[in-house]
Amino acid sequence: MSLDADARGELAALAAAARLRVPRVYDGAQGVVVQVDGRELVSFASNDYLGLASDPRLARAAAEELARSGAGAGSSRLVIGNHRAHVELERAVAGWLQVAGVRLFGSGYAANVGVLSTLAREGDVVISDALNHASIIDGCRLGRARVVVTPHGDVGALEAGLRSAAGASRRLVVTESVFSMDGDVADLAAIASLCRRYDAVLIVDEAHAIGAMGPEGRGIAAAAGVVPDVMIGTFGKALGSFGAFAASSQAVAELLWNRARSFVFSTALPPSVAAAGRIAVELVRGSEGVGLRRNLYANACALRKVVPALGGGDGSPIAPLLVGDDAETMRLAASLIGDGLLVQGIRPPTVPVGTARLRLSVSASHSAAHIAELARALAHRDVHKPSASTTPRAAACPRPGR
Repeated sequence: MSLDADARGELAALAAAARLRVPRVYDGAQGVVVQVDGRELVSFASNDYLGLASDPRLARAAAEELARSGAGAGSSRLVIGNHRAHVELERAVAGWLQVAGVRLFGSGYAANVGVLSTLAREGDVVISDALNHASIIDGCRLGRARVVVTPHGDVGALEAGLRSAAGASRRLVVTESVFSMDGDVADLAAIASLCRRYDAVLIVDEAHAIGAMGPEGRGIAAAAGVVPDVMIGTFGKALGSFGAFAASSQAVAELLWNRARSFVFSTALPPSVAAAGRIAVELVRGSEGVGLRRNLYANACALRKVVPALGGGDGSPIAPLLVGDDAETMRLAASLIGDGLLVQGIRPPTVPVGTARLRLSVSASHSAAHIAELARALAHRDVHKPSASTTPRAAACPRPGR
């Protein structure tokens, strides 16, 4: 059988299982109102939690740097791509997060793969939450350590895993802070306490919390008074730009410079993107960021009040509505588009089989009218009733502070 014929057969199987992904075309800027396939829709699908992706200050910083530095970095940072804009962004993030070392990556996926494949050595044990992101799973696979997967959010199972790994060279615990598909929040205080007790390294992926939650938008770890050994954050969600970073000690950042293959062998971020990221950090740290996070928290709580079936932590910007059946999930998503609402249907393998869902994302920019419109549309389809058997565990979220 030819490669093309084999691909066609696999695509047909995906279509038959209601799991075929078909791209849409978006025009114009990101926002709570978007142009999709030529139609205007109110979006509850983006990770642009603070509405910064279309902020003119980010665009202006990128345009000014583009005029100075050109479209690309030209090489990896280890060759001739280490632009001043990259260095300034790493310094800005280090000051914001109160750490000594920061290393930029091209994406959150590249950051997780690079960090875990570098740090997880032969003889080590990595303990990973069952619902961790695919990039964490792949990073664990690329490392040489033995991997133990614990049930989602089960601190008791984590302790059992740490105890059973007593003979390992090192123990590394990796978790998301806000889980990308369930919207619930890890108990980082309890996890960090176990890591101290068992002398384990703690790696936290704050992709969906950084900028959006915690003091100065520094994430769930900061809100819990926890300092991970390595924190992964992204610029492409609440910070409205692109790329990612690992925040750590200076020595770990230097090790990543030398050993993280997804960093060493990748062309650096365009300087214009780094410039936009630096402005985003300044905005998120300042008084404007405080107001945006308060709006986001209020909207997340308001949506859950009018749609009680939604899962996730009380103030989390991610609010899943469990459906279960793949085909029914996509039928609901299509019918909401008919009402002018964009909500993403999520199916396996992104989520476990039998837990297909509508993944609602809330923004600080949504209005009360937007939320009411979505609530009416869901009520019309009789999906307001919560189900204890399918709704994800809702963990408490920190209230927004400075």
